[in-house]
Amino acid sequence: MLGADTDAELGFRAPARQVATSATGTPPTSAPWTRGTIVADATTVVEWDVVNRRDALRAAAIAGASLLGPLTPWLEPLAAGPLSARRGAFALAEVEAVERVVGMFRNWDKPGSGLGRTAVVGQLSDVAERLRDAPDGPLTVRMFLAAAELAKIAASMAFDEGSHRIAQQHYFTAARLAKAGDHTSYGAVVLASLARQSFELGVADDGLEIVLMVERATRDTATPALRSLLATREAWGHAQRGSVYAFQRAVDTAVQSHEDIDPGNEPRWLHSLDGAELAGTIGGRYRELARHDPRQAAHAAEYLGRALALRDPARARLRAFDLVSLARVHLFTGDPEQAAATVRNALPFVDPQRPGRVGRKLIDWRREAATYASVPAIRESRDDIAAVTTA
Repeated sequence: MLGADTDAELGFRAPARQVATSATGTPPTSAPWTRGTIVADATTVVEWDVVNRRDALRAAAIAGASLLGPLTPWLEPLAAGPLSARRGAFALAEVEAVERVVGMFRNWDKPGSGLGRTAVVGQLSDVAERLRDAPDGPLTVRMFLAAAELAKIAASMAFDEGSHRIAQQHYFTAARLAKAGDHTSYGAVVLASLARQSFELGVADDGLEIVLMVERATRDTATPALRSLLATREAWGHAQRGSVYAFQRAVDTAVQSHEDIDPGNEPRWLHSLDGAELAGTIGGRYRELARHDPRQAAHAAEYLGRALALRDPARARLRAFDLVSLARVHLFTGDPEQAAATVRNALPFVDPQRPGRVGRKLIDWRREAATYASVPAIRESRDDIAAVTTA
């Protein structure tokens, strides 16, 4: 049974219709994980996001037991408790229409998409309300996956804009919705994203604990792509801790598992883990490990260069991450001219109106480059970054 305090940190409480409006965003509940309570709690989180949008932007992320404790039931079977089935089953056309909308929302971070979180959470609200009234059945299972994807997209959007608390709430909701639909693989990917958020916030212990939990839970069922993804996340935690041996072991697992991937046997949500993504991810993790062991910087540059060579030009945002990460490696190895030239190649990929995570990575580079502020190329690049991230 979840404790009221830990549930409250993630935004769940009963009854669902009384939405908190305080800056803390901590409506309390201690409901067990049933399909019904998962759907009701999804509605609560959506309402909290809409009503408390400004508070959500200011609210700090949670960590430690408040984050990890409520995840424990993901390892256990759902408690008994069917949906209410007040209005009947889904029609196939209804499910397919929602799945098409979700497919469109998946491209929220593509240039020109123009999608905002309000549209995503609005669709999630509609789907959750409909799930509240649905009976068990294969179409309901499909709709749970659609709802989980919508919650994950909303989480990614919130994470990108720096609304870390509401991002955690949506990630948690997505994992629960995936659980309700028996979509273990998708739930594992969601929790891997939650772990990534912890790593980017510098809370390595939380992120690593989440990843290890998911690896244990999927040991007998994970496909090679999922094993590879989780291994890269585990490597991230070890890199931040400076654990060179454990890091290398995780990287080896990621690479070996990736070699075993048969795309025809992988679910859609793992198709993005191609060779470029694997190389870019590993390169970024070597860069972090180099802070503890400078000898690893050469490996970081090698992997990031490989990622840039393999990247699909259409994946502009991911290419920007690779470029900024490689530019940070050049700073670390004492090559400011190359660092400046590399980082400037990333600037065209930044939307000044919505710089998001790319903008935050550029700000990190700008801060780290202050050591070389007297170098003209560095000075110009730092000025350019300031212009696109403060517009």
